[in-house]
Amino acid sequence: MNVQAYILSGIVESYVLGLASPEEQAEFEAMAAQHPEVLQARIAFEIALEQQMMAAAITPPASLKEDIRAAVLAVTPARTETPVRPLQETPVRRMNPWKYVAAASVALLVGSVIWNVSTINKNKELAQQIAERDNQLAVASQKIDTMKQDISVVVGPDRSDIKMVVMPGTPTAPQAYATVYWDTTSHDVYLAANNLPAPASDKQYQLWAIFNGKPVDLGVFDVKQEKLLIRAKNAQGAEAFAITLERKGGSPQPQGAIYVMGKL
Repeated sequence: MNVQAYILSGIVESYVLGLASPEEQAEFEAMAAQHPEVLQARIAFEIALEQQMMAAAITPPASLKEDIRAAVLAVTPARTETPVRPLQETPVRRMNPWKYVAAASVALLVGSVIWNVSTINKNKELAQQIAERDNQLAVASQKIDTMKQDISVVVGPDRSDIKMVVMPGTPTAPQAYATVYWDTTSHDVYLAANNLPAPASDKQYQLWAIFNGKPVDLGVFDVKQEKLLIRAKNAQGAEAFAITLERKGGSPQPQGAIYVMGKL
């Protein structure tokens, strides 16, 4: 498990705030025991939460008690002038302003919890984005490895028998080009379809070797390939290579327009 992604998933905040399920709590405690960085993240969040609560605490002004006392006296009816035999005095119930301060602190705490829950959701989204990016990197790395394997087939100090033929575009497709790698010893042929326009659904490109002035079929291929190099049929001999656009499945002899062509 990716420890950093686990920390960013919001489980630390959920655990400290008591929002995690029993299963999540057990998993978190196991992770904290196994990975010091998880424990450090929990401690750091607890300290930050405590500091936030302390910073949000309201210190009542020194005059608050006197202001409240004056307000109470202001609404107390004045005593009549009629002399009355004093009875046992009823103690005046004093208002405690601190309970309002406590209520305000609770409100701030609730707001803090809501903020942290929102942060948890954002962290989960971030963790999902990280996981998606990791997956994209893994796919890209796999493609690079495949390309390296393809290149090693035709490039290297011991591959002097490989002939590379660059095939530029013809007037039919001036921007098109492709490359053929022909092993003159094994007669293997590899094609890199560098830039060919996408054909219609009922059409397919076909590679040809020109030998003794005649076209030799080297097979059809699709433009979209996972591999960098396409393995074609063997060519016993060649003076040039060309690609035509034929009906799907290919043709014994070239019928369509030539898109690229290159000579040895």
